[in-house]
Amino acid sequence: MSLLALWLDVLVPLLVTVLLARAAWAALAVEASARWLLRSAPAHQDPGGGDAVPWFVVLVPMLREQDVAAESIAAFTALDYPAGQAAVVVITTEREHSARTEQRHRLPKLAALPVLTAAHLRGLFPARRCPVVAQLVNAAPPDGQLALLTDLFDTEPSTADIVTELASQPTRHLPLVHVHQDDVGGRKAGQLNWALDRLPDILGPLGWHEGADGDDTFVLVYDADAVPDTRALTALADAASINRAGTGRTPALIQQQRLPLLARRAFPTGPVGLLLAGEWAYQLRRSLGIELARLLFHQQITRSRLPGPARTALRPMVYAVGCGMAVHLPALRTLAGFPEPMEDLGTGHRLSLLGADLVPSAALVLDEPYTDTTGLANLHALAFAASARPDRHARAIAHLPSTLSSQAKAVLVLREWLDEAVWLLGAPVLAAAVASAWWAGPLWAEVAAVGVLLHGPVTTARLLALVPALHRGVRPPSGTELPPRTRPVHPIALVAASPLQPFVRLAGPWRLLWAKTAGRRSDFGKTER
Repeated sequence: MSLLALWLDVLVPLLVTVLLARAAWAALAVEASARWLLRSAPAHQDPGGGDAVPWFVVLVPMLREQDVAAESIAAFTALDYPAGQAAVVVITTEREHSARTEQRHRLPKLAALPVLTAAHLRGLFPARRCPVVAQLVNAAPPDGQLALLTDLFDTEPSTADIVTELASQPTRHLPLVHVHQDDVGGRKAGQLNWALDRLPDILGPLGWHEGADGDDTFVLVYDADAVPDTRALTALADAASINRAGTGRTPALIQQQRLPLLARRAFPTGPVGLLLAGEWAYQLRRSLGIELARLLFHQQITRSRLPGPARTALRPMVYAVGCGMAVHLPALRTLAGFPEPMEDLGTGHRLSLLGADLVPSAALVLDEPYTDTTGLANLHALAFAASARPDRHARAIAHLPSTLSSQAKAVLVLREWLDEAVWLLGAPVLAAAVASAWWAGPLWAEVAAVGVLLHGPVTTARLLALVPALHRGVRPPSGTELPPRTRPVHPIALVAASPLQPFVRLAGPWRLLWAKTAGRRSDFGKTER
């Protein structure tokens, strides 16, 4: 058999069948997950005063978050939960000040540019301030642009300045504690671990003691730009109680579902805006069809009476999400804190490999979609780097007791490697198979067409229809308003272009691999939206 015959007679039919099966699974997973969220959300009740409830330590790391710091603190300190059983800890970092000091030498060069753009100011000012600063400097006389830019730079308050002032004021409900990290390097995980290492000192004045309260404490991580549901802590406590009642164990991880539905900033116009809107829809599909679907499936597999080999074959690797991720404090101590470079993916991988109880919560948390291509590419590269080496996570927890056999751990690692290979190669290989399907036979051309339509336009159109109900499912904390939801400017174009979106997600990983091959240092920067 020639290579051409092998491709057309064997590989193309196999690949287009895989495409159709994958598209059908994704559509079903999105639908089932969305229905579960919409059906379960009204079940949350206000916390009872008489029943014992767990402690929640809400950690909110901030870096260049001047624009949202006050709004974020107002929302998180207004969460509906007994005030003596929760606290909000905001973690700022000296890295922000150090970076500003290092960047100051760039100001003369930037002021000399014919036209200063927001992209030039990235990293010097908060993301939402960059367009305003660029406009002010461009409008100034040429001989005064450097002085104006320097004055704007020097008078821009740091996140720590803003949080320090807010921490001195009364909060709406839950107590607020401000912790400032030294410039010790690292990323978001480093800020979180800085607070974890000082938890007894941070919470001691509030009456919390790890010896007495640690076994019933969850560490809850949010992004600074997120808007939580006011019932979030109650819903998480409910999820823990239900799992204990059903299994006799406290879950190691309770995951809220993060949905990128906040429209604080509009997508750019033109092809770039269409690309970013497509990525927004793809992220929404991933949130429902992969992240939540895997949690629900993991929960079913864990509680099932299937034979061990069947559970080994079916058990998924769970992706934790670092916005709405509640980790049981004893489990976090066992893991020695949050792993770098991505605290959420690493935590999910390690707890999955330990066979821990991982459960979903139906309380949603909203955040912003990416409206900048650089931040989006950084996100994809960083996520690929964190996911591509599950063997490192397996080695990191090899000395810890696990409910999984060595064979079950190996299957999880191999499956994750397969997922990463599909990420890198799946889109171009499947595209080649779809393009060749007609020459493989009319039947396979029809299978390919159905697979493409179901994977792209059909599922994307369904996601757009679900967005209003999902957005309405969030009840913002008292005294805060729910920001408007994300709306694509050209929904028909978005649906039509959806089959091309998997190729967009290749840019970050392939750029990372190219940099490594060329021996260049990979510096992701902050993945700002």
